[in-house]
Amino acid sequence: MRRYLVVANQTLLGPELQKELRARIEAGPSSFYVLVPNTAAAHYHAVPAAGGVVPMPSVVLDFGRPASDEEATAQARQRLDQVLADLAAQKVEADGDLGSAQPLEAIAKVLADRHFDEIVVATLPRRASRWLKADLPHQAERRFGLPVTTITAKR
Repeated sequence: MRRYLVVANQTLLGPELQKELRARIEAGPSSFYVLVPNTAAAHYHAVPAAGGVVPMPSVVLDFGRPASDEEATAQARQRLDQVLADLAAQKVEADGDLGSAQPLEAIAKVLADRHFDEIVVATLPRRASRWLKADLPHQAERRFGLPVTTITAKR
């Protein structure tokens, strides 16, 4: 059985990641641990505008920028619960939790107690992704010695 660590937040229910998970499930027995870095509301995607910053709807899910960290956590938990329910409905072994807002820290904590064959990182498009700008996929691959597949939302 192949074991995958899936790291995503705003893109968790997006079609690109869902397609990738289906492909892995169809390829053979798989289990998934879904890690959702608990992003602060201030770090949700926003674009500069005249006179300040205008919150933009999530590139994938149209949640918009949460008004508070508590709302951001509630949205992250809702996405996590939905993807775990979807995987359970497909009779796929899956578990997951919210983790540190710092993805490398969150990944390290999960890897301290579990073993995986691969890490799958799902991000916003390059223009909006703090994770891609910080080179998260390559940093994770170097630091943890596991192959990392990056899934980038198209919109």
